[in-house]
Amino acid sequence: MIGEYQTVIRELEGLAHDRGLEFDPVVFQITDSDELAQVASMGLPNRFMHWYWGGTYKELVMQQTKEVFSILELVLNTTPSHAFLRSTNSYLENVLVIAHVLGHADFFANNHWYQKSNKNMLNIAEQHARLIRAYEAQHGRERVEKLLDALLTVATSVNAFERSPQEQHKRLIYYLEERAPLEEFERIMLEAIRDEAEYFDLIQRTHIINEGWATFVEAELLNRLLSVKEWASISVSLCNRPAPYTIGYTLFAHVRDQDGFDRALELRRFYEDVSLIDEALTEELVRRLDIFVYDAKEKQKSYDLQKVKEMLIAQKLYKGEPRIEVDPASQGRDLLLTHLDE
Repeated sequence: MIGEYQTVIRELEGLAHDRGLEFDPVVFQITDSDELAQVASMGLPNRFMHWYWGGTYKELVMQQTKEVFSILELVLNTTPSHAFLRSTNSYLENVLVIAHVLGHADFFANNHWYQKSNKNMLNIAEQHARLIRAYEAQHGRERVEKLLDALLTVATSVNAFERSPQEQHKRLIYYLEERAPLEEFERIMLEAIRDEAEYFDLIQRTHIINEGWATFVEAELLNRLLSVKEWASISVSLCNRPAPYTIGYTLFAHVRDQDGFDRALELRRFYEDVSLIDEALTEELVRRLDIFVYDAKEKQKSYDLQKVKEMLIAQKLYKGEPRIEVDPASQGRDLLLTHLDE
């Protein structure tokens, strides 16, 4: 089935290169909605099995059934990149997806923060899964599952951007990796979960800029590829995307209009979500995008640029998780945690 898209893939790749984009090869494959939801719920195919993925999968299927949210594509930060096109998409929808995927592939290959990302995570995740299955056979499934529950809970404390040992030491998972009295197999599992968590943390911390760039590239390429009628029929989809797509796209379009396409290329290379928001978001864009801070006491919206920036940046820095750090007074087996919001 992918054969019918080979010509348009080559055309879009040519247009992308003409616009200055560079990316590793992309392997496209057609799949159904169910498999797409399975991979999306786990983050990577062939990852270790855990009950949490089942809950996420059920939610994704329910959202798609009720048409609350539809997964049109999925692309993995690997070398080569792997992209999944949904078999129920129309031909034109999959052309849109292919253009979008090339934007992601360019971002993965060029963004500064992705240079240290593990491009072999597809194979490593499969190795982790085999290792965990072996530990289940050796130590019992219940014990391993309880350990996974605990590790996935503390894994939210990773920070893929943080390279300072002193700052890392404040984050629970790194502290436990260094000091927790674990058996060898438990420590190996902790390292595996931390490794995967850092892979996904990077994606979370670049969600707006990554999806925004992919949507921006999609529009740039399709505007050159499609006829006026085709472009008109599909361009409306740019206005009906989740917030990260819309915000990121609008910021890149604004930068292009103000400073040129080369400046947009520069931002995609060196920036992440926080720096993009801090530099590119303006008061006019805040109002156009209807981003506001709600004052519960005054019962009114605030479009104050600085307040909106602070809100968005806080969301990116802490990902909606409690701000918990390891207290420096922790000694031996005594672990003290500080909740910074209290």
